[in-house]
Amino acid sequence: MIVHKAIGLMSGSSIDGLDIAYAEFWHENGKWEYNLLAGETILYPSEWKNILKNIREFPAKELIEVHHKYGKFLGELTAQFIRSHKLKPKLIASHGHTVFHNPEKGYTFQLGYGQEIAAITKITTVSDFRTKDIALGGQGAPLVPIGDELLFGEFAACVNLGGIANMSFNKNGQRVAFDIGPANQLLNYLANRAGYDYDKNGEMAMQGKLIDKLYTDLAEEVFYRKSLPKSLSNEYVAAHFIPLLEKSGGKTEDKLYTVSLHVADQLYKALSFIPAGDKPNLVPVIRNGIAKRGKDVLVTGGGAKNRFLISLLKDITPCNIVVPQENLIDFKEALIFAFMGVLKLKNKINCLSTATGALKNSSAGVVFKP
Repeated sequence: MIVHKAIGLMSGSSIDGLDIAYAEFWHENGKWEYNLLAGETILYPSEWKNILKNIREFPAKELIEVHHKYGKFLGELTAQFIRSHKLKPKLIASHGHTVFHNPEKGYTFQLGYGQEIAAITKITTVSDFRTKDIALGGQGAPLVPIGDELLFGEFAACVNLGGIANMSFNKNGQRVAFDIGPANQLLNYLANRAGYDYDKNGEMAMQGKLIDKLYTDLAEEVFYRKSLPKSLSNEYVAAHFIPLLEKSGGKTEDKLYTVSLHVADQLYKALSFIPAGDKPNLVPVIRNGIAKRGKDVLVTGGGAKNRFLISLLKDITPCNIVVPQENLIDFKEALIFAFMGVLKLKNKINCLSTATGALKNSSAGVVFKP
């Protein structure tokens, strides 16, 4: 049995920090298994946080300069992670940080040049996972459904509550996925305006009350009427959702409450797409420390730690919402990108057309040798 040792890097749209995960993957008895052995979230220093928040406004020459600079930064953080945990990975897979994403116009751009990572770490690096799918007519997102299918296929659905919420599930033997809508991007934006990095456990939101006009305006946003599959970009959130928060009256607590309820509503609607199927298996199966049943929904990402948001979701959905151990909450996306890198080096499919709308499945990513 061959064991693949890989590191995954993920920087999400909430711009809180870099997730680094080290895992081992192996194929046994017809299915992929994994062991998540180490993970860290490295908070961005103020310099990088400001750059990433404003990078879309940079002129072209400066953007390319930062593309290389950020790649070196990722390489240095990864090398430090490897040393501190005494690891011997054979592969690094980097999502990068999404700056531009416009599938309708045929382009996407993830900051962080993979060759810089490979040069610093002296380890083969895979990055730029979205471009090929867009060239094939897809949305270039979401990408994690391949991992949801092959590593977490026992769940009825997998939901990621990051800056943008997305989900995937199996329908008629095929993995389908889509972006649900903004989540932590809106909540963090409001918390930032009040002087906080985020609303821990949704404690401020719990103190608020509904703002009817904001609730209605959010629900009527045209993104929710788009057909599947669909993806949501940071630019779209900034241009269409943030202004709704800005023009709304009310206290921060009230806005946080209203947005939390809106996010929960959209999650409820998304979960309604899961096929009814058979009755759930009432005997849980324990795998990697997680109890899994047929109608369980795995919820990960930073929003899974928002107790108020999760309580709202549990109140309105008939699904069994499973919030796993903290390491999987934090590092599931980085874990899956490590897995996608493994598949890429094996020339196996790692990007599903049923999730992105592309003409065909593909083995996505660009390989950089040290």
